[in-house]
Amino acid sequence: MPILRIAPPKQSLAKLGKALHHFVSLKHQHKRWMNLLPSIVVKKALYPNPLYSARLAEVLDGKPLHAVLRRSGWIYFLRDGKSNLACAEVSSIRGVHKNARLTEGPFVRNAFDLISKSVRDPRVRRYRFEMRSIRAESLHFFCLWFKVKGGSEYFIPVTPLGTTLKVNRWFSRTELAEALRHEALRVRDAQARTDRLSKNL
Repeated sequence: MPILRIAPPKQSLAKLGKALHHFVSLKHQHKRWMNLLPSIVVKKALYPNPLYSARLAEVLDGKPLHAVLRRSGWIYFLRDGKSNLACAEVSSIRGVHKNARLTEGPFVRNAFDLISKSVRDPRVRRYRFEMRSIRAESLHFFCLWFKVKGGSEYFIPVTPLGTTLKVNRWFSRTELAEALRHEALRVRDAQARTDRLSKNL
């Protein structure tokens, strides 16, 4: 069954279009700045999906996963006529679509390949499902979020989280929430130790 298409907001698509137009001039001025050729990007973005940010302060307050995730933008994979691949992100703040940034490199390729592989997995391909992404910036964590119509959910890390959430493996909501809590506590405790050491210097 196909991915349930969540149409990106028109403002987000408009911001992406303006950014690509701007990237064309940047590419002319700085040819080595990126591999993607914005002037010949294939018109249809690949795997557009909403991006959610995990707020660690609320994780530490003990709030459930659904309460700590906030939609923060949209992710678009772009490919040009020479098969260069990039990921564009259009941020959203209080419903207003703001900045667009472009990323290339191994992370983008790994994420794209993982999506392409995951959408063919029997756990989702037999059903209608939505695809989303989650990022915890301070933990350098990024994962895919497949929400299957009917209730099942799967979280697949593109980057690892601690020693428990390994790349390319499928995890439940409970496992993701516990790993986020554990890592948030670790980061908080490490910061507290650093602060104490600084005061003693």
